[in-house]
Amino acid sequence: LFAAVIALIGAPLVIPVLVGVVFILLYALAAQGKLHELSETTQQVSAQRNATLVESLSNLETVKTLRAESRLQGVWEKATAFLSRTSAQLRLVSTSVSNVAMWAQHTVAVCVILVGVYLIIDGNLTQGGLIAAYMLSSRAMAPVSQAAALLAQYHQSATALNSLNEVMQRPVERPEGKAFISRPVVRGEIRFDKASLRYPDEDRDALREVSLTIEPGEKVALLGRVGCGKTSLNKLLLGLYAPSAGAVMLDGVDLRQFDPLQLRRHIGYVPQDVSLFFGSLRDNIIAGGGSDGVDDEALLRAIKLSGLDSLVNAHPHGVDLQVGERGQMLSGGQRQAVAIARAMVHDPQILLLDEPTSSMDHASEEAFKASLKAYSHGKTLIVVTHRTSLLALVERIIVIDAGKVVADGPRDKVVEALRKGQIGRAN
Repeated sequence: LFAAVIALIGAPLVIPVLVGVVFILLYALAAQGKLHELSETTQQVSAQRNATLVESLSNLETVKTLRAESRLQGVWEKATAFLSRTSAQLRLVSTSVSNVAMWAQHTVAVCVILVGVYLIIDGNLTQGGLIAAYMLSSRAMAPVSQAAALLAQYHQSATALNSLNEVMQRPVERPEGKAFISRPVVRGEIRFDKASLRYPDEDRDALREVSLTIEPGEKVALLGRVGCGKTSLNKLLLGLYAPSAGAVMLDGVDLRQFDPLQLRRHIGYVPQDVSLFFGSLRDNIIAGGGSDGVDDEALLRAIKLSGLDSLVNAHPHGVDLQVGERGQMLSGGQRQAVAIARAMVHDPQILLLDEPTSSMDHASEEAFKASLKAYSHGKTLIVVTHRTSLLALVERIIVIDAGKVVADGPRDKVVEALRKGQIGRAN
């Protein structure tokens, strides 16, 4: 509109305005590629630097033990220096767009005056017309300059938005519109029907056409080398991953028909790597009850089953004793006992224990075995272990190698076959 009015006052006067607008837009567009690259680099380096800081503080004792302070400090300083340089370049390019737009605006005003002076000399323009054209040229260039400055800021916001969209577009466990059938009670029959699993961004299958059936109330041990797929079986059973092929069934029903929250209500899981939350012992144990809530009777029963009763009874704060960040105020065996109590507090029908006594001493392990043997009566028990002492709890052993079942049978028979080397590796 301003350019049209200037053209009515004097057609030659609109030429500097149009040239200035085109110049600003071209420069701003030319800077967009560099701004986009620098914005993404800044975000990635900043995230990596923060990850380094969090890991270093979370594993401070390990860092000191390994004498890795200098190396981690060097990584932090390099990331900080690189981030400073990248941020400076980003600010330079961003500021240059605003400065060039301002310079172009003033240059256009000067050109309008020069052209107007010659038009006045030729008698084609009045002084009032020149003043009006000068003022209108500034009004016409100001929005263009502001738009160019906004384009410079756009990429920082766009990069952050793209990262957020990537997170929000990931598949969820409970997609909108999907209806699950409630199954508040299960018998504990588990069946893997040619189930395979390939983790995202992996080139090979973690599990390959695994087929096995565990009857309700059966006690089973999963044996195998490190990385053979035992924990992957657990993750399939917990519904943390969906099989890439085949199916996993609970009481003859595909797990994908279960509400994930209700499915995990039926399973008591003790992970290999125990993660505790900042807070009290009570908070960490009742976390196993989910949103159902846990009464004091169930809490005390779980504490006794896990062997934590001696710790709770001897401590002045009892179940309200603080465990510290990630449970660092407890020993490894105590953290494992908390995980066991957390798995049993809601009285699940299926017990899934992944190396449950790896951090316990012999006496604690024997006490736990006795408690578990009595507690697991009538429940389905799956134990992943490398300890032969826990095999006394089971009646059947399944051996896994390279993601496939290579042996499955009665405990004593499979143990004897393992001792004689009669069980080979998967192809």
